[in-house]
Amino acid sequence: MSKITVPMVEVTVRRDANTITPVAVPPYELTMLRQMFGKENVNGDKVVGHIEVDPAGEHERLSAKYGAQKVVKVYGDDGGERLQEMVEKAAVKAKEPTKAEKAAAEKAAKEAEEAARKAAEAAAQ
Repeated sequence: MSKITVPMVEVTVRRDANTITPVAVPPYELTMLRQMFGKENVNGDKVVGHIEVDPAGEHERLSAKYGAQKVVKVYGDDGGERLQEMVEKAAVKAKEPTKAEKAAAEKAAKEAEEAARKAAEAAAQ
């Protein structure tokens, strides 16, 4: 399957009384962190960016990061199918540009075309 774009969510993980670690993970990985550290110890939900992931490869990546048994405990023993569905649901949907965005793009294209024409005329002289 091809790669899809998913948001990255910044959270803080309280590992113990003295250790709080900020991390950015895809939303479906929050389930893993909450299972490991407790729901009350994983806080935040600010989207800080986006990454491209291969849904079929996320089971393997999380297994390497957290251990296969923990991944099976959280997402089930189905060879990664449930996790793959969660990854696909987290995908960022492409939105239709607004009228203002379309108008700005058209204006920028016209200005670029005009600048290129003037540069070509200047080079010809």
